[in-house]
Amino acid sequence: MTANKGLSWAEERAQLRLQAEDLIRDGADKVANIGGGALGVEALALLYRRASDPDFAADALKLLHELQTHQVELDLLLEQLQASEAELTEELAYYQALYRFAPAACLVVSRDGRVIESNAAAVALLGCTPERSEEQRLTQYLAPPGRGDVADMLENLKTPGAVATCRAWLAANDSFELSISASFIASGDLIMIVVAPYPAPHTHPARS
Repeated sequence: MTANKGLSWAEERAQLRLQAEDLIRDGADKVANIGGGALGVEALALLYRRASDPDFAADALKLLHELQTHQVELDLLLEQLQASEAELTEELAYYQALYRFAPAACLVVSRDGRVIESNAAAVALLGCTPERSEEQRLTQYLAPPGRGDVADMLENLKTPGAVATCRAWLAANDSFELSISASFIASGDLIMIVVAPYPAPHTHPARS
């Protein structure tokens, strides 16, 4: 992120104030280029009138400086927030692409097995639809022998980051064995599922 990492909010504000004061000392043109914001015309006119009055000049100039400094602080902060938002948006798109196009079949399900999301590999392997549907359940794509084990596994995942695995069989082909790994996601009480063909035992060709 563009914002200074490791700094407290008070430290960031102090740093922004120093930057703002430097910019103000460097000239009004540089200040204008930061965010394009400006103090209200009426407020500026009042301050300038006050600054021309000997009775109010000192206070008016001090207030004007404070307002300018605060404005530049806000402009600098806005720049940081906009840069951070752009970076977060880019990171989100990157991880969404990793999930959607991962070679492994990945799904996000609720604790009762409802399919919330599924990637392209999961659609190809299980035959589920990619759209969210409250009617879809992971177990409906599995043959009966393993459905209970999968349901129990999902129900028993309680600790964030905990991982469990079990075996099941594909409903469309009950001879096709699957390895199902599940990990509990604390936010939203969801479970990440990875489904893969169960490894077949290695066989060695007979020696002649």
